[in-house]
Amino acid sequence: MIEALTRRLGLRLRFALFFAALGLGGAALIAVALWLGHARAGGDLDGYVIGGLLAGFGVLGLSVWIGLLFDENVAKPILALASDLTTRARADVDLEIDEAQAKHLGSLAPAANAINDALSEARAARQRAIERETARIAREKALFEALFRDLGEGAVVATPENRVMLYNRMAQDLLGDIGLDRPLSAFLRPEPIMDALSRVQKARVRGEVTAETFLAASADGTRFLLGRVSPILSDEELSGHVLIFQDATEDLSAHARHDHLFMALMEGVRRPAGTIGALLELMQSDEDLPAETQAQVRRGIEDEVARLFACLDDMGERHAAIKSRRWPMSPVAAGHIFDGIRAGTDAVLDTPRSEALLSCDGFAITTLLASIVRHLAQDGTREALTLTAEEDGPETRLILSWRGEPVMDGQLTEWLKEPLSSAYGEYSGRDALSAHQTDLWSEPDDGGYRIVLPLASASPGLTPCDARPEFYDFNLPSIPEGDLADTPLSELTFVVFDTETTGLSPRGGDEIVQIAGLRIVNGRILRGETFDTLVNPGRSIPAASTRVHHISDEMVADAPGISEAGRRFHDFCDGAVLVAHNAPFDLAFLRLKEDVIGRRFDNPVLCTVLMSAGLFDHTGQHTLDALCDRFGVHIPPEARHTAMGDAVATAEVFIRMLGLLEAKGVTTLGGAIAEEGRMTKIRKAQNY
Repeated sequence: MIEALTRRLGLRLRFALFFAALGLGGAALIAVALWLGHARAGGDLDGYVIGGLLAGFGVLGLSVWIGLLFDENVAKPILALASDLTTRARADVDLEIDEAQAKHLGSLAPAANAINDALSEARAARQRAIERETARIAREKALFEALFRDLGEGAVVATPENRVMLYNRMAQDLLGDIGLDRPLSAFLRPEPIMDALSRVQKARVRGEVTAETFLAASADGTRFLLGRVSPILSDEELSGHVLIFQDATEDLSAHARHDHLFMALMEGVRRPAGTIGALLELMQSDEDLPAETQAQVRRGIEDEVARLFACLDDMGERHAAIKSRRWPMSPVAAGHIFDGIRAGTDAVLDTPRSEALLSCDGFAITTLLASIVRHLAQDGTREALTLTAEEDGPETRLILSWRGEPVMDGQLTEWLKEPLSSAYGEYSGRDALSAHQTDLWSEPDDGGYRIVLPLASASPGLTPCDARPEFYDFNLPSIPEGDLADTPLSELTFVVFDTETTGLSPRGGDEIVQIAGLRIVNGRILRGETFDTLVNPGRSIPAASTRVHHISDEMVADAPGISEAGRRFHDFCDGAVLVAHNAPFDLAFLRLKEDVIGRRFDNPVLCTVLMSAGLFDHTGQHTLDALCDRFGVHIPPEARHTAMGDAVATAEVFIRMLGLLEAKGVTTLGGAIAEEGRMTKIRKAQNY
């Protein structure tokens, strides 16, 4: 019982009780000594009492004074050293321990630093060993990422509970804000998927492993996806499903547009053709029509022929637009086209290096230009052939220049009539230009000639040097069962968020001007799954607030209001525990707007201020900057006091705090919330 009581008492309280006992014991000993002296020597009792009181209060005062000095110079430094060592052991922090805080403890602080250095060296050695052992796995992982990320079809791997544990870039493009550990039903209408999975299960019962097709709408109804779903089996147990799909929206829309175009063509042709037929029949039935009537009939035929040609021209333009939308355009590097042309011709062709990116059918353009280069070099009258790319905003011009004989328009027209290749059948160069809604032409150029081909520029995607978002996790924890409070913290999904506001008084009329957040799944900060938006507060932003977060009235003029931004943020937080630094402040702004937003922010909430107060109760410094210094988290100056910058810093701090909570025995959500409740009174006295 005494041992349990000792564990519950803090170090500083135990020292305080020790010095209190020492002072009271000293006072008691003085009282006993004076009583014995009076009993033997006699004398005036008042003198003994006065002497005893002075001596007793002196001893008590001395004990209090020495106790305070001991607390300040021994107890607090010991707790600080213990906290620093625990932080470095549990949170993988390799910062040096500040020895100045324990200057009165002799060699204890250097010894703690020696332990910290040894721990850092051991951690570094372990890391080097892990890196050596996992080098091959890392290479395979990188290869897998590169191949899977750039598949031309959307791909998603789901758990047996239909939660996302892998997706690629195309899936992200088609489904929007897809994320790890999110349910498929948040992005796809579930009925077709469940029906396909049911057919997969029935096939498994029959001993067959097959893929089943599905046609499903996206959750918002804007896309139709045609795909197939296959089971993932491990030791005959279902480990998940693979969904491969492509966008069928354009195919369905193009089919509808073709039908509409055909009907419009028939309607546009029928009336002029009927009128022309009737007028011709009138002329044939009466050859002696008056001249004036014949002129009217001819004008009527001419008008209807003009109307017919106008209809055909309009239909041709609309058909070209439909065809260009359906043609397989994709981002292609100009350098790759240049390389393909050099490989497809024996002509000497100079191709300066280009970083341009085109949106085109790369094979068709390569084949077309290779054919033109062969024609130019065929008779030997042209030399110094050069192919370059000139970028001009949304357009990139491929320019094929030479010195020597020009190319006549008739020659160029004949070259474009030729089929591109056997792979395209009768499809000609002119057809390819029409599909790209462009043309090419020949013109003089500084003592020579050139052929110019304008094409649409493409936006660059991720480059090999860009940070890649975390797009898979094969170790997602199971869906929590029972009371969420009993769920281990390691199995929860978190959204760490921050807001910037017009001021500090949510009930006094201040409003949100920015919301940002990012997700933590399975202990990883998913930097590719973020939420960040400016918010129009519906009022002016005070200059004092702008000086802090640098958000001005002009910046939020076209931003969404809190109703739209709040709904989008609520969707982002679905199924997650909310985390913020001084969470009550940020949540007050959101909860006061719940009626306007139309959603309730009733997610469980954790506050890093309260967590810090519980973990580091020896200090009153729990600001975000203080915590970042404690854990070695760097906040770029330009990111401080921006919603996303502070959210990222809070997430880094929170991840490290989880290890310290576990060391303290707090492993569940309920335990963390209870710990925060215990620190609420302490929080009121803290500086944050």
